[in-house]
Amino acid sequence: MTGVAAMAMAASLAACAGGTNAPASNTTADQGIEGTAENPVTLNYWGWQKGTADQVKLFNDSHKNVQIKYTEVKGGADALNGLRNAASAGNAPDLQQGSQDWMVPLLAEKVITDVTSWITPSEKDFRESAFKASEVDGRNFVVPTAQAPQFFVYQAPVYDKLNLSAPKTMDEFVEQGATLAGAGHKITNMAGEDPSTLVNWAWQAGASWYTVDGDAWKINFLDDATMEAAGVTQKLIDEGAISTQTFADYAAVQQMYDKGNTATRHIWTWSTNGMVNNFKESFGNWKAAPIPEFSTGGKANVSPIGGIFVTEQSKSKKAAAEAAVWLATNKESVTLAADPIKGSSSFPVVADSDPFVAQLLPEKLFGANHAEAVKVAKEASKNIVTNWTYGPNYTAMYTEMADGWAKVITKQQKVTDLLEHMQEWTVNDLKKKGINAVDGSK
Repeated sequence: MTGVAAMAMAASLAACAGGTNAPASNTTADQGIEGTAENPVTLNYWGWQKGTADQVKLFNDSHKNVQIKYTEVKGGADALNGLRNAASAGNAPDLQQGSQDWMVPLLAEKVITDVTSWITPSEKDFRESAFKASEVDGRNFVVPTAQAPQFFVYQAPVYDKLNLSAPKTMDEFVEQGATLAGAGHKITNMAGEDPSTLVNWAWQAGASWYTVDGDAWKINFLDDATMEAAGVTQKLIDEGAISTQTFADYAAVQQMYDKGNTATRHIWTWSTNGMVNNFKESFGNWKAAPIPEFSTGGKANVSPIGGIFVTEQSKSKKAAAEAAVWLATNKESVTLAADPIKGSSSFPVVADSDPFVAQLLPEKLFGANHAEAVKVAKEASKNIVTNWTYGPNYTAMYTEMADGWAKVITKQQKVTDLLEHMQEWTVNDLKKKGINAVDGSK
């Protein structure tokens, strides 16, 4: 996230003034790092990912002056709302597991603090793309812990039967959609409640719906990159090339892939284990390839980051930030997080993640194609782009988009109709919140 200097401008982004200043190293808030074995600093950490409790145990076993007390909470929106409520009540934890899209809103609300001073000494230990994604205007507001590079997987027997090979471009992907539909298969699934495919494709194509122009947020859902992504999406819908199974019935979605009814996926690394856990018939049939390219995006690969936030209310910010860095970069901790059984299959953000990739991708799924899949995933992680900014009302925007997405999937409106609505809605919503916003599509 670059060029968001306006985050420090109170007039533009309500209540952000002063929020980008890291606390001085000699403030009372930082003295907690000086705890002793007899009287250690205790950091409260809220999270939900599998394996986190074991990571905390590793930390506690190897540190005497600082100890972490871990509390498991519900993930996603529940965790975000829980953190906001706790901050409002004055009892936020020191550390909070979260995701990149939380960063700008929580910064605007002064829930999280600047960790630049404490993460910078370890910058070389992080992947460059993950470290950049933790920044707002060159300052770090989250300690990254995980990425999720995307790649393409497909049912090899289905493709072989139709003399198809992995598509290199999205135009070719659309052509294959028609071919597969003619043979009784769908090329991918787009659930009516989930517009994430459109979001990810716009990002991959080179869009950035939120940027900063001077002291204002510039909003543009109608740029060339988004229009290319919209065109691909619309063609697949119009040609009946997609399945529309709701994710509410996850088993049914997985069954479609297992049986080859839906033959391909743009998939995150961690999602491959979900396929193994739900498949019965297609083990060893799957091959991996780079995600097909948009003409406007090239080899761009998209991945949000997961991370650990240090809260503004923490009385031991330095200790908290340094503990988060340890959890994100220590070899034992990272190995545990990446483990598909003991951990959450998290793709590590350490500088050299290659040694972890093979265990992230289940050999049972890919069979003889496993080595190639590992190679594809490693290359995907090297092409992650950081041009995407999650704006201050991103969560509300996504909810509004999801409401209109169902009408797109059921052909009651076009993708461009939805994007034109989101353009107007997002600008107006920001203005209602007292945030300076301009229409960047004109």
